[in-house]
Amino acid sequence: MKNNKKSLLALGAISFGLLLGSGQSMAADNCYIMVHGHGVQGDIRSEGRKNWRDAEFSQYNGSDFMDDLLGAGDNFGIVGYNSTDEGGYPYWRDETAGEITRQIISIKAGNGDGLTHDIAGTQCSANDDFWVVSHSQGGAEMMWIAGNAVSGSPYYNTAFGASSSVTVDYASAMNGINGILSVGGAITGTEGADRVCNGSWTDAIIATFMGRDCNDSVKWLQTNDSYAAKSYIGSNLGAPFYVLGGYKGFPGLAGITSGLLSGEDDGFLNLASQMSCSGSGKRSIESDLNSYKSFLGINYGSPTFRCNNANKGTPRTYNLASVYTDHDAERNAGISSPSSTSIENGINCGSGGNMAKRINDCIN
Repeated sequence: MKNNKKSLLALGAISFGLLLGSGQSMAADNCYIMVHGHGVQGDIRSEGRKNWRDAEFSQYNGSDFMDDLLGAGDNFGIVGYNSTDEGGYPYWRDETAGEITRQIISIKAGNGDGLTHDIAGTQCSANDDFWVVSHSQGGAEMMWIAGNAVSGSPYYNTAFGASSSVTVDYASAMNGINGILSVGGAITGTEGADRVCNGSWTDAIIATFMGRDCNDSVKWLQTNDSYAAKSYIGSNLGAPFYVLGGYKGFPGLAGITSGLLSGEDDGFLNLASQMSCSGSGKRSIESDLNSYKSFLGINYGSPTFRCNNANKGTPRTYNLASVYTDHDAERNAGISSPSSTSIENGINCGSGGNMAKRINDCIN
């Protein structure tokens, strides 16, 4: 699909009732602002950068999300925040949403990200075209930020400290963002957190594998609507939200985590949650998210995804891709050319590659 960048911009513009290209420079370089997920000491910025290339599984060693994301002339900025269990900060805290917001504003102003880039000449400048790429908890962070960046939203420009609310300029952070690309995002939580916080004794298996207890950062990643970021935003988003979901279990014995989750998943997160489908974030994909041909009550054939744009659980959110890749490979591009499943009403751009390549395809 040629000129996919214009296609993504057009979709975001139409959803907001704006004219295509208003205030946009087609000749500008892209700047990808990278927002990592859970379990990263990202306030040490170099740790935030490592997240996009470190591998939990040896077969992904040496892979780097940036290698497949960046096209000629593209730049990136690393956002870092403390998403560790030791920190225990939910997505709505000043230490998380507030930090991400302030760093986005600084990167957009051309101040760099505070790192010496390992890829020369890739610091963002103030006249770039800005896109946010988020993974895992980063998806929930960006849903909270974008959903409270519009006047009238329930927590407009507000984060929370240890004992009081804090004013944070979400609106400025989202101003000029062409789109947010959520990769395996915990938009409606994860059943893994459900099991850690409210599971049976057998759920200790997944808790042990994840190495987590029910601290506040995990508690607020449960799938119940009382925790989900989609429940605490307004009826619009400060930038269009494009979702990419993974549905492959982890390699080897680690794949046992998939067996403990409902439906299809990426080893940590149910696909329903990643794709921001309306309803529960842990629904069975066979009964709720796709349709099969059936004979005598037996399903057969290839599924067609039914989590279409009309059934999204959040406003101004669009299906971009559902890719056969696991949660680890999503963030380090460790699987080079995974298969994928087409999505009803999905955006027709990017094909045959991992999530990083698809984003590059759809924007460049």
